[in-house]
Amino acid sequence: MSISMSPLSLKGAGALYLSISLILSGCGGDSSSDNPPPAAKTEPDPITNTVAADAATTGAYGVSENEYQFGRMTVVDNKNSDSYETDIHGYIQYPEGEAGPFPLVLFLHGRHGTCYDGRGIDDDDCDNPIPSYRGYQYISENLASHGYAVISVDANDTNDHDSSPGNGDTGALARAMLVVRHLDEFRTINQAGGNGLDNLMGKLDMSRIGIMGHSRGGEGVNQTVLYNRAQPEPHNITAVFALAPTDYNTQTVSNVNFLSLAGYCDGDVEDLMGNFAYDTSRYAVDNDPYAKFQLIPMGANHNYYNTVWTADTRPDDWTILDSDGDDPWCGENAAGNGRDTPEMQQAHGLFFIASFFRYFIGGEEEFGAYWNGQTPVPETLCPAGEAPCDDRFLLSVHAPAGQRLVIDDTLDPASLTTNNLGGAVSFDGFSTFGICQTNGRPGEGCDVATPTFNIAEQLFMVWDTAATYRSELLGTNATDYQVLSVRVGISHGDTDNTNGQDFQVVLEDMDGNRAAVAASDYGNGLFYPPGHTFYDDANHGSQKTTLNSVAIPLTAFEGVDFTNLNAVELVFDQTVAGTVQITDLAMQRVDF
Repeated sequence: MSISMSPLSLKGAGALYLSISLILSGCGGDSSSDNPPPAAKTEPDPITNTVAADAATTGAYGVSENEYQFGRMTVVDNKNSDSYETDIHGYIQYPEGEAGPFPLVLFLHGRHGTCYDGRGIDDDDCDNPIPSYRGYQYISENLASHGYAVISVDANDTNDHDSSPGNGDTGALARAMLVVRHLDEFRTINQAGGNGLDNLMGKLDMSRIGIMGHSRGGEGVNQTVLYNRAQPEPHNITAVFALAPTDYNTQTVSNVNFLSLAGYCDGDVEDLMGNFAYDTSRYAVDNDPYAKFQLIPMGANHNYYNTVWTADTRPDDWTILDSDGDDPWCGENAAGNGRDTPEMQQAHGLFFIASFFRYFIGGEEEFGAYWNGQTPVPETLCPAGEAPCDDRFLLSVHAPAGQRLVIDDTLDPASLTTNNLGGAVSFDGFSTFGICQTNGRPGEGCDVATPTFNIAEQLFMVWDTAATYRSELLGTNATDYQVLSVRVGISHGDTDNTNGQDFQVVLEDMDGNRAAVAASDYGNGLFYPPGHTFYDDANHGSQKTTLNSVAIPLTAFEGVDFTNLNAVELVFDQTVAGTVQITDLAMQRVDF
């Protein structure tokens, strides 16, 4: 059969299409019986659970380096209505002799002394400046050997100007301006050469940029996200790693993949302000298409991530709080402490930073496995003889908006009666329960555990007999998701928690079928917060409560109808008594 066609109006073409369809149908052509619609999905997808790729190996490329000095620029201190000049100085490392273009990452160090001759000496008048920007070479050289270009910015001039009484940090905007100016300079070099770096023309892939900042540099890169977007020609920054950041300015980091790391034994940012930035950012923007992560390495201090700071005269910043170093968890003088050595801490710093950027900037799929929250860290990150050691690295995953169904964000007191789906919430058998929010740096506000160093609004529940929290799901279809997750804090104010906690997580369908899974099988942080009492006039202890993920693959709940779920329960019948704090009850798809 042949059919000839001539130009037709749109309406005529539609009529002809219908006629042809009828003819072909009569001729034994395509029909619904030949191509039945796909069967409705009835089960959630399984989740990737392989060993995380180890980022520590050196890549195939040699590494070239250019140290640069692009002159001076004026930056603004918006808190003091001040401005000053700073060098545009640093280094860039990249694959030697390769054509590129190379994915681009930028590092920004934090505040440290700027001159070995004395802390009060301005960097520009110093014969022996402290090269803090060289402290991450173990990471930048590794990334360059795998095909990346890495800029490391010298921010010493900002360190000489960024503090004043009562203002906390006055350097965040200045650091953001400095980061964007460095990116501006390298965009120009990539387009047209110049500044003695013609060899880099066309070699920088600036279509997706990653930035890492440490300490006040972490707050600086967090502020860079908003500052950059306000520029006439913003850069496409899509991944931000805040390493032990401060958060004096209450930063919101949205529309980028964002990770905030806070070491449990940090003696400088001892209140783990990076957790605050994560809490603030997770629901800041509706329909945010990027993931957010909170990471707490249990053995990490502040300084050891930077090799220059590690080699300085006071490398273990934990001693700022605990001069005797005898805290049973964080004190390096305490037998059996939980601390990472500098070598261990730099090993996990390399793994987390390199794998984060190699996946979210470089698109190297093998590095995606860790970031779903279900995959063990490489055994090379564990103390000798202690593998696996995932309870040393507490990762919480907040999936992009389109990949999560929030059951209860606990953002307001309505969570005591009604969840985000409109379903009823009930508390049965608890001696007391309520909602609270901690007060930032003091960690006060949740009396069940002071300090709690997460500022998320949260529920607390206290039981001394079997008790159940229940949240109605109203026939929810969960087949698009992979995990049921909730963030949980084990309240250190209750000695019934001393041996840790466990509870059952139950899914119930509309026919009454129920499946229960032990939280401890999927929650690495359900232990009693270790250390001496935090608020102690003589020596601070390390004990503090944080909210960490319990994320259970939906496939672990066997025998329920995932297309028609009735309720989720947290059943506290595994221990005699206890207290927990929770937030972010959700279903998520986490294979990004």
